[in-house]
Amino acid sequence: MRDEIALLRQRRDGICDWLADEAPHTAADQKHLETASPERAYWHHGYQAALNDVIELLNPVTRKSGSAGIPN
Repeated sequence: MRDEIALLRQRRDGICDWLADEAPHTAADQKHLETASPERAYWHHGYQAALNDVIELLNPVTRKSGSAGIPN
């Protein structure tokens, strides 16, 4: 489980770094909270994708040996 948590932290930190460089305004704008906004739809899409990643990471049945970080 420690490897999985380390991988999740690495992914999170990479996204935080990218956001800080490419889109620092997102921390203040919060457009994903606006009803019917494209940002809200994309936020939910991204969150759903993140949950899929975590489920696959934590479910050893769907994981392939040596494939951590590589999309199926």
